[in-house]
Amino acid sequence: MSVANINLTGRLARDPETSTTPSGVSLCKLTLPVSNRRTDTTTWWTATLFGKAGDAASRFLRKGSWVCVSGEAHVRTYDKRDGSTGVSAEIENARFNFVGPKQDADDNSSRGNGGGGGTSYKADPDLTDVPF
Repeated sequence: MSVANINLTGRLARDPETSTTPSGVSLCKLTLPVSNRRTDTTTWWTATLFGKAGDAASRFLRKGSWVCVSGEAHVRTYDKRDGSTGVSAEIENARFNFVGPKQDADDNSSRGNGGGGGTSYKADPDLTDVPF
């Protein structure tokens, strides 16, 4: 089975959403809209980060933060309430890199532009507490 990997760069559409899996692993979801100028459409991607990567994302990223997200791309279809079919674009086993100018710690908490240019945070490759 092959895996489609993807790298997306843009501004977060909302603050990171955090929760904990039933096994106690922290989970963080990032929402990243990606526009296609040729077709004038936007695809909304949801990236899921676990463990230390998710903790770092929830601590340093906010709505509007420039970020580069990479991981396994999955596109799923689902039935909407009105009977039509919707499409969900997801990045699983995600990693992220900070993009853009470095902010002062005080400025970061109030404006939420996160981290510093080129600074990255990736999940531990030996992470054994991922719930799947």
